[in-house]
Amino acid sequence: MNHFWRLLWKETRELLRPRYLLPILLIPVMFIGLGQGIGGIDDAAAGQPDIGILNEDDGEYGELVNASLSQNAAVVYYAESGDPSATIEAVSEAGGDTLIVIPDGFTERIQQRAAGNIGIHSVVRSLSLSGITSSTQIKRQVDQAGTALTLNVTGTTPAMLNPIRPEYTTYLEDKTLENTSPGALSGSFATQFIFIPVVIMFVIIFSGQMVINSMGAEKENKTLETLLTMPVKRSTIVAAKLIGSASIGLLGAALYTVSIYYYQSSFTDGAASAALSLGIVDYAIVGVSLFLSLVGVLALALVLGIFAGDRQGAQMLLFPISILAIVPMFATMFTDVAKLSLPIRAILLAIPFTHPAIAPKRLLLNDTTMVVGGIMYEAIFAIVMIWLAIRVFNSDRLVTGSSGRVGQWLSRLQQ
Repeated sequence: MNHFWRLLWKETRELLRPRYLLPILLIPVMFIGLGQGIGGIDDAAAGQPDIGILNEDDGEYGELVNASLSQNAAVVYYAESGDPSATIEAVSEAGGDTLIVIPDGFTERIQQRAAGNIGIHSVVRSLSLSGITSSTQIKRQVDQAGTALTLNVTGTTPAMLNPIRPEYTTYLEDKTLENTSPGALSGSFATQFIFIPVVIMFVIIFSGQMVINSMGAEKENKTLETLLTMPVKRSTIVAAKLIGSASIGLLGAALYTVSIYYYQSSFTDGAASAALSLGIVDYAIVGVSLFLSLVGVLALALVLGIFAGDRQGAQMLLFPISILAIVPMFATMFTDVAKLSLPIRAILLAIPFTHPAIAPKRLLLNDTTMVVGGIMYEAIFAIVMIWLAIRVFNSDRLVTGSSGRVGQWLSRLQQ
């Protein structure tokens, strides 16, 4: 047992090096930053924009538009005459991004039952999501001003202006969502769940890369052969490597689950977002599925790493794991696995890395059968991979170099 703890400490210390640990920590930080950034953009879009108003019309309807804009936006600059190109500079210096020009004769055009033109001069400070948020805000303010103008000219009421008010009831499998349109549901789902398969793909690839690179370094430095000649059971060596890497995988699974929860908590507004929210138990189940997937990929990477000649060859052996991670990512992003034809669905579900990617969606739809079945399948896959790793380590292939046809094929892949 003393040998086991020494080997476990050696493997854990090796995997805790910055070159292995930083990629694991990078993805949760990026995911949390993404959720924070999108939440900040939503808050900015819901707030009042800073605008300037150049009101050259002295009629009642020009004043009505001015009053509506002043009520719904923060006016940082106001003038009744001036050159728009020069005025926009003054608005920008005052902290505004948009100048709205109400031209002379605006009231007369409305009185003649014609459309009145309004000039919108905008300063785009950066080509980014946050940089163009003000355009959405300004459009909303202009639409509100147009509604106020229509109500005043026609003498109608808001209810008469929009005589039809749809009351949506959306049925999502066994869920009934009141006051939620299909479009709002789809949009909320896309923002909350579209990145989860991408994150899981990177988790699997980085975890596999961590173990394969470690094995490749040991083969390159000839430390693995030296370890095998020591009076230590090979099953102990395998157990130390797997438990050491699994402990890092458990840390990664916890970090990724927390980052997914933080990301989805950024979308809390609206009935659609509330309907698509997961509970603490659901996140725990996703974490278990992700952990078992990591154990399976670590054991598979350990088996493949045995055939690595050096670190460069280990990178090439990562290719099969990458393919097995990328295929479920695209499949779960653009389709619903449960709705695919039986042969395609069977192929995807046979890939163990598919199950953590579909777990949040299936839990959202209360489909616990597929999730629990996936966890059981992942556990079986992990056990088989661990058994295979022990068997390969107990064989003479590591010492004699004889690896059979599989080893020959993997050697060609590394060339």
